[in-house]
Amino acid sequence: MTNEGWVRRDVIRGVAAAGLALALPLMASSGAGATGPDSTTPRDREARRRWALARMDEMASERLRCKEKFRTPRDVRECQAEFERRYRAYNDIYIETTRE
Repeated sequence: MTNEGWVRRDVIRGVAAAGLALALPLMASSGAGATGPDSTTPRDREARRRWALARMDEMASERLRCKEKFRTPRDVRECQAEFERRYRAYNDIYIETTRE
């Protein structure tokens, strides 16, 4: 490898290291105050309920799109089962927030 290739590689590594050094404090600060299994989940009860309802709607829509994504009946069933499982998880969160 030529000297120019080594210099280019060192510059790329330096830029990558600088980017990582700048990103680490941001990543640490965003995760520091997070509680619960999903750090993107809102804390306010009403906001959390709306959030869960929106995710339920997304999962239901994605479940309907499984037939467009896959051709074999087995793949369609597996896709639908996965989105149904996710839907139920968000539904549990929704029900929990309505009880509180």
